Amino acid sequence: MPRLARSITRRRFETRRMSLARIRNPATLSANVTRSVTQILWEGRRFQLRRPIDLNVRRKGPYHFVGYRVVGIEGYGRSEQEALESFSDVFSATWDWIATTRDDQLGGEARELKKKLSDLVAQVSSVA
Repeated sequence: MPRLARSITRRRFETRRMSLARIRNPATLSANVTRSVTQILWEGRRFQLRRPIDLNVRRKGPYHFVGYRVVGIEGYGRSEQEALESFSDVFSATWDWIATTRDDQLGGEARELKKKLSDLVAQVSSVA
């Protein structure tokens, strides 16, 4: 039985070739890693977020910055990967400091940050 197929135009060929390249090369899959983030992984822990967030990415001189303005957390590094790792580290450290401290031991701004973090993070679990 003959197969019916559409003729492939050069544009469709290039588009297909590029999408296959993305699948084969995992580095290109991270091009939009800062969009619709649903979890943050750091040192064996997973911070599952209640809703997807978009991280802000910027570059100033030789440094890359990744942050989330809502909670005022930002990481930096000489590459975007280093900045993402720094962001995860700062996020985790901030969570450890804020989430484990009783409200009556926190100042006003820290209590506000705790509320924002609690509203953002649905659960924290260990990653095997």
